[in-house]
This record gives sequence, structure tokens and C-alpha cells, in this order.
Amino acid sequence: MEADAVEALFDETYDRFSRLYGKQPGDTNAYVNGRMDKHNVVLCYMPGMGKESAASVASTLRFSYTEIQLALVVGICGGAPSPSPSRQIYLGDVVISDSVIAYDFGRQYPGGFRRKRDVKDTLGRPNQEIRTLLAGLNASRSQIEFRQQMLVNLHSLQQKETRWQHPGFEDILFDASYLHKHHALSPHSRCGCSTDNLPYDICDEALEIECYDLKCDKNQIVRRRSGTPILGEASVHIGKVASADTVMKSGEHRDAITREERVLGFEMEAAGVWENIACIIVKGVCDYADSHKSKVWQCYAAATGASAAMAFLGYWRPAGKDGIIDDEIESLRWMSLSDPANDENAQRQRTARENKSKANFYRLWEGQKHTLREDYKDMLLSLHLRGVALYEQAKYAEAEDIHRQVWEGRKQTLGEDHKDTLLSLHWIGMALDNQAKYAEAEHTHRQVWEGRKQTFGKYHEYTFASLYLRGMAFYKQARYAEAEDTHRQTWEGQKQTLGEGHRATLLSRYWLGQALYDQEKYTLAAEAYRDAWEGRKRALSENHEDTLSSLYWLGLALKKQAKYAETEVAFYRLWEGQKQTIGEYHKDTLSSLHRLGQTLYYQEKYALAAETYRDAWKGRKRALGENHAKTLLSLNQMRNALSKSSASAKKRKPR
Repeated sequence: MEADAVEALFDETYDRFSRLYGKQPGDTNAYVNGRMDKHNVVLCYMPGMGKESAASVASTLRFSYTEIQLALVVGICGGAPSPSPSRQIYLGDVVISDSVIAYDFGRQYPGGFRRKRDVKDTLGRPNQEIRTLLAGLNASRSQIEFRQQMLVNLHSLQQKETRWQHPGFEDILFDASYLHKHHALSPHSRCGCSTDNLPYDICDEALEIECYDLKCDKNQIVRRRSGTPILGEASVHIGKVASADTVMKSGEHRDAITREERVLGFEMEAAGVWENIACIIVKGVCDYADSHKSKVWQCYAAATGASAAMAFLGYWRPAGKDGIIDDEIESLRWMSLSDPANDENAQRQRTARENKSKANFYRLWEGQKHTLREDYKDMLLSLHLRGVALYEQAKYAEAEDIHRQVWEGRKQTLGEDHKDTLLSLHWIGMALDNQAKYAEAEHTHRQVWEGRKQTFGKYHEYTFASLYLRGMAFYKQARYAEAEDTHRQTWEGQKQTLGEGHRATLLSRYWLGQALYDQEKYTLAAEAYRDAWEGRKRALSENHEDTLSSLYWLGLALKKQAKYAETEVAFYRLWEGQKQTIGEYHKDTLSSLHRLGQTLYYQEKYALAAETYRDAWKGRKRALGENHAKTLLSLNQMRNALSKSSASAKKRKPR
């Protein structure tokens, strides 16, 4: 499967299975020879998984092909879902190694297995030239460009065969300690894994069953992402990769190694290849290296991995090899993300080069679009991805301009109601939103909504997405009644098609609450916020930021109705959740604590209110400073509560 994905991206095939080129006596490997970009490539099939198989293949390869300059181990792997607080890895993302550790490399001691340290140096690293290239690609701007090229390759691959498409399933991550096993002994099952709690005691029958059929507990889900494929969703991560001879299927073991070594993924071949030739791992993430493995993501992950490998080869130019850059590529340089020049003269030279390249680009574009229809479509896709990249950098005016060009081009080649044409119009609306051009955005989202009703149907997920965005444009113009009607229509439709607990449905319910709140319809707003909060607890987690946001607004809506006992419960839960997620001394956590003090005060619980205000005052003094306005507000409220408490005590005191 992984080899099929790579071969499908060959620009040219020279030989298959050594019929023309031959190979050395004793070489049992199977090869396909061809060209990717400007490089001659030898595709070598792995006969099986594991480092022994990989080592055998790599050692034999060197006999038949003595001038190999670079080895890429391309395929699928298990991903580390959260290698750092600022990085999240999802199914379909790509992991590229800048170093490899063998986490099963060490010694067995009486007290247990101890992994050998400094394994990066033990396995070695790519040469200086490749390390420099990887470091460059890891820069944020280069990553955007690299990802664009990967997505162009992926789109090309998906046009050739449908099996490389996004599977359309939800991307679900379970708690690391929760195992994929029989949780109750089935009358047809003879295993004992329902009573065991070790990942390596899970029976084969359970491993072959999907989570849905095994009825894995949804309350154990800690992260999920919609199953709706989104162009540009797959990301690239460069860093350390862990390799071993066995499949990683323990979430807790995975997290322990991830914390200790900051690895991005887990695979089984790299350590074997490293014994014979320095290599780079380029693999698509097909599971989370836990017991909840599924085959449904494997083809898509193989496709993203192969697409990234081809993108990498597009950047790699080994020293001593002439790098010939075509006029077409040179003309696209005006779209690069290079840093601005530091001096005025350099800036003038840069502007002149960019203007010339930009002119060349449009000359080539105009010359091609009437004669090379398919090439033009691919060029529009590249331009579309450029627009997405600009949007992600918050360059909304530039993004709007690019997407308008693509929209015009797609209208000519595909038609006004084609899904890709409507997608370009969708991005125009998004760019307008972020430039605060809300009236134009509303009009644009209405156009997309009308078009998608014709193309996808009234009750399609994409159609509702456009209706939701139209509701948001109404809301941002303070047209709250129209926002209410639109969000209610979206919510009602999504309940029928996606279900009440779907994230998109809950988002619409939340914003319906906002539109109601701003019309002072506090009872209805509280109902909407409560639905969103309850649903998000189940769909996301109790302390997810979206769940806590729903709880915050529920508290405010209850307070507006003077339901102070319920408000107290809401703000107490919010404060507890924020302490766990953003920290005790975060300004939002302290604001929730202050509001909790208010609700206690309104219920005439003055002693508790004073104590709560005191905690808020101390926290704000530490976080914001002694003379900050909010610090002084908490101090003043504490004094008021103490005064009221003292007065109440005197009234109760018998004479």
C-alpha cells in the first residue's frame, strides 16, 4: 500500500522489478526505478514489518546501487498526539525525522529494562547538508510552503485513485490509560481481556474490532476532530522519531516516551535501515500508537506520507549537482514568504525582482489557461493553497485577492456552482469576515449557501457551514434578530443531519444563545448555553475551553435572571475547571473567582463572599499588580462584604 502511493507519484517509470537494469547476484529485493521531480529514484519494497526486514533490504540495496545519496523510509506510523503543549498531531499528519531513537535499545537488568542513553548519537543523524535543509524546512514560513506542495501532490494522487481520499471518519483520541478491549465478557468470546488491564493482554478478537462495534466508552475521549475532509487539514511535523521492533500499542507507554524524549511518532523500520545507511523517515500518522488502532486511516496516511516525501525531494539538491530552475518556477518566487530586506536599496532590488517575476507569472498564466485546461486547474489549486496560507498568516486582504483570482478562474473552467468554485467563494467570505467587512461577508456567505444548496443539497454539512457563517456575519453587525433566525435554522437542521451532540451542532446552539443574550432574552439564552455546555462535556471534555466558555455564559445568563444559587454553582464549576486548565493565577480564573464572590454576596452569604473576594484580591495582586484596577476592585468588594458580614453578626447577636 505505502509503495503504491509512492509509485503513483512517479513523474516517469524507467524499469519495474529489474527487467531492464538488472541487479547483483544474491539481491532478493524488488525494485521499481523511476524519476520524481529531478531525481532518479529506486523504490524498494519491504517484504515485512520490523527492523530485521528493513536491515536486510537496506544492506542488499547497497550492493546493487552503490551511489545512493539519500534514503527515505516512507510509509505509515503511530503518532504522539501531544508531543509538546504547543503542538498537536492528528491522524493524516506527516512526521519527518531529524533524528531517530531506538527505544527498545538497552540492557535487561535485575530491576527491569533500562534503555541506553544518547541513542541519537548511537543511530547517527543525516549528514550536515540534509540537517541544514531539515532545519530550514522546520521554520514556520518554510513549513507553510512545504505543506502547500505536499497538498498539491496529495490532490494529484487522490485524482488518480479514490482509495487515497480522506476516510471521512472522526479523528478520535482516547485517554492514554483506556484500553481497546472487551469491557464485558461476550457470550461468544472466550478471551479473558475483559478482566485484564494490560495492553499486551488484549485478545486478537478485540484488536480486529472497531471502537464503535466494541462500544469503547465515549466518555474516555479526550480529543476529537470532525470526519469532514478539509482541504489543507494535514500538517507536517519535523523532529525526533522513535523506532523499535514491536508495535507501540500502549497509550501510557507512548506518553512516557513522548515526555522523556519529545518524539513525534513511533515506527518499526528506521532502526534497521540506520544500521546500513543514514535515512530520513517520512511517514503519515495512521493511529495514535495505542490499543485503539484502526485500518481506516492507513491509505490516507500512506498518501500524505508519500506526498510529503515527493515535496521533500523537490527541495533537496545535493552539493555538486547542478540545480536548474525552470522559468515557471522562477516566476512563482514572487509568492514566496521571504523576510523583507533590511535596507532601502535591497528593498528596491527585491521589489523590482518581484514585479518582474509577478509579470512573468501572469504572462505564463494567461498563456496557459486557454490551452492547458488540466494544468490550469492544477495551477489554480496551487494558487488556492497560497491563498489559504496567506489567510493562516492573517494576511486577509492578500488572501482575498488570491481567492478572487482563483474564483474567477474556476468559474470559467468548472462553472459557478461547482464545489471547488464555491470553496473559493467561501474563502473570500472568510477573508472579508476577518477584515471586518461584515456586510460584504454576509452577502458572500449567502451566495455560497445558495450555491451549496443546489450542489450538495439543503441538508448537507457544507451547506449548514455557509448558513452558520452567514449568521455570524449578521451577529457581528449587531443584527441580532437576523442572527437568531439564522443560527436557529442552522441548529435545527444540524440536529437532524449531524445529531445533537455533533461539535458543529453545539457551536450553532452556543451562538444562538449569544444572539438571544444580546436581545436580553436571558431565559432562552440560558437554555441554549446549558444545551451547549452539556453537549460539549460529552463531545469534548468537561474542562475543554469551549465547554468552559458555554458554562461562563450560562452563569452570566442566570445572573441576569437573578438566579443566584444556580449562578453560584456555574461560576464555582467554571473556576475549578479553569484552575486545572489555565492555572490558578490566570486572569480569567481570577475573574471567575471574583464573580463567584459576587453571587455569594447577592445571596447575603457575606462571610463566604468576603473570603472569596480575599482570594481573588490576593491572586490579582500577584498576577496583575497591587494597584491594578481589578485588584483594587476585589479589595473594595472584600471590604464591603466584611462590613456586611459584621453588621449581620451584630443583628443576630442576642441582647
